Amino acid sequence: MKLITLAAIAALTATPVLAQSIQDEQARADYHQAKADAARAQVQKQDAQTQAGVSAADAAGAQAQANAAQSDASNLQARANAAQTQADVAQNQANSSQAQADSAVAQADQARSERNAALDRAAEARSTIENQ
Repeated sequence: MKLITLAAIAALTATPVLAQSIQDEQARADYHQAKADAARAQVQKQDAQTQAGVSAADAAGAQAQANAAQSDASNLQARANAAQTQADVAQNQANSSQAQADSAVAQADQARSERNAALDRAAEARSTIENQ
């Protein structure tokens, strides 16, 4: 019976030691899991930073392209404005030439009218001379 009592006392005294040992093992497992989680989080952070850098570079490239396109558009607009100015000048010259042509036609009509009047007067004068 002494043996059973000793075994019972040993079992009762060993239980807290086993419980502490299990808690220590659980704490170690939790610690290692936390370290693994932190390492994964660090990798994810670095991946995110890398992706952010790539995105920033892409955005900078896109901005540069947009700036170049804006510059090209401004240059084309300036060329179009210059061409429009030249067209306006040519139109004004054409209008002026048309006005000069109209004036010349009017002068020619007037000269023709005066010539015809002079010819009529000359014919009348000849007729008058011949009839005397």
